[in-house]
Amino acid sequence: MPPPPPLTTAAAESALPAAPRPSAGSNRRHLAIVLCVALVALGADLVAAWMSGSLALVADAAHRVTDVIGISIAFAAATIAARPATHDRSFGFARAEVLAACINAGLLVALGVFIAYEAVLRLMEPETPEPGPMIVAAVIGLIGSGTAALVLRSEHSGFAARGAFLDVLGDAIGSVAAIVAGLLVIFTGWSLADPLASLAVVFLVVPRALLLLRDATFVLMESVPPGLSLSAIRERILAVPGVAAVHDLHAWQITAGLPILTAHVAAADGADPYAILHAVDACLAADFDVAHSTIQVEHLSRPLEADAHA
Repeated sequence: MPPPPPLTTAAAESALPAAPRPSAGSNRRHLAIVLCVALVALGADLVAAWMSGSLALVADAAHRVTDVIGISIAFAAATIAARPATHDRSFGFARAEVLAACINAGLLVALGVFIAYEAVLRLMEPETPEPGPMIVAAVIGLIGSGTAALVLRSEHSGFAARGAFLDVLGDAIGSVAAIVAGLLVIFTGWSLADPLASLAVVFLVVPRALLLLRDATFVLMESVPPGLSLSAIRERILAVPGVAAVHDLHAWQITAGLPILTAHVAAADGADPYAILHAVDACLAADFDVAHSTIQVEHLSRPLEADAHA
């Protein structure tokens, strides 16, 4: 008697796959609010930087320009990511937010290099800014950045929203640095406070941008999602009664919060393949929070590789 056909949890080919919606698709309204706040704060920074000649405010204004660009990209990516799956794009457009995160992180790093260069020049040739407009604009910026951070505080797990959250967090840090520098200029007349504050912003923001770029690159390279261990998953599947072997085990993620796993599972002679399929699916969802898995159950005496080479 020939072995039973392999079993799989994948949907029938004639059905349109329904990929889970990424979290970024639900926060477009919040991103729109944050974008409006960033535009207002940018206007205040530009006026104050022109009036005071502060490099810290120029740095903050330049950062806010990237904010407006970055948050606009994040908003567009969240809108695209929320579109439903199609026959040509079975997982939908979730990777749009990963691409947006790469662009945002790249902008932040490039801006950090530029500000660091300008700060070094200002350290060599100090200029004392006007502290009054500098502090006023920084306070306005801090209020705006704090509001934006509060809006996004519960929705920065997705890549698009995480990039936007990083933008507004950098703004808040920049505003605090500008306030401190302005107060130092008022009370001590120390002209180096302004470029040093700018360097502090660079050292605080750029590493976070590099981490975001690293995480987004890991997704594009289809690395194993953080928190998942293929060896632990393999051991757990092998512990399911009736499972004799596991091979072709792969795990990756479409975007943040959307892990995917595939595996071939060999059933021991006499084991119920349907029970194995149900048990493996259940343990992956319960023990590893992987709800989207494709498990192919094979007969131990005749695995699919043998068919392929027959």
